[in-house]
Amino acid sequence: MPWDAVTSIATVISMVAFILTALYVRAELKALDKDRYLTVTHELFNIWQSKEFMEAQLWLLHRLKETNWADFVSNHRADLGESAFHRVGSFYDRVGTLVRLGLVNKDEILVTIGPHAIAVWRKIRVLVEEVRQVEHSTLFADFERLLPSCHECYVPELGPEGRVAPFSLRQPSRIALAEAKSRLDRGDPLAFVDVRRADEVQAEPHMLPHAIWLPPEDAVKRSDELPHDREILVYCA
Repeated sequence: MPWDAVTSIATVISMVAFILTALYVRAELKALDKDRYLTVTHELFNIWQSKEFMEAQLWLLHRLKETNWADFVSNHRADLGESAFHRVGSFYDRVGTLVRLGLVNKDEILVTIGPHAIAVWRKIRVLVEEVRQVEHSTLFADFERLLPSCHECYVPELGPEGRVAPFSLRQPSRIALAEAKSRLDRGDPLAFVDVRRADEVQAEPHMLPHAIWLPPEDAVKRSDELPHDREILVYCA
């Protein structure tokens, strides 16, 4: 066999081997990334769902009354209040750090923790801003960066027409289908948003006329599709 042919064959074999090796390495790296992601998110959810964390978070949401750092320090320095403030804030700050480092997908993690993170931030924001002036200049910076630009995409009652405080004991009002139809018939400005998951829509594809289908996982990237000039009625069945 001519030497040129041998060289050509060897070159082709080398190229194929290189491509196969590259594909193998890429697959291994993807597997490692997946394992790392699963490990990290598993640990995060273990903390988030723990009794201690939930009690601290509920304390902030329902028992925190102070709206300035001086009063908070006077009433809660070195007690459960200060512990809850730092435990919960530091958790969301760590999640934000993991997102910033590319170890956790922001959109995916916010589907689960987004509403509570937003509610907590709204309760402690004024305190954090004051602490940054006196004790810790970068306190919870990654927590703040973690939050989505569209809060109402995760907590609808935070929108312009919101009628209740999120996670309060007073829940959003419900409206019967007959009442919704009556209001629509008389020309009230209403928008219907179908928030069923993709598999639910596939199983039952019928939707209300002119309804917007907006599954929870698409809330952030499609938030600009929601109308701002009318009341939004959300349904999931």
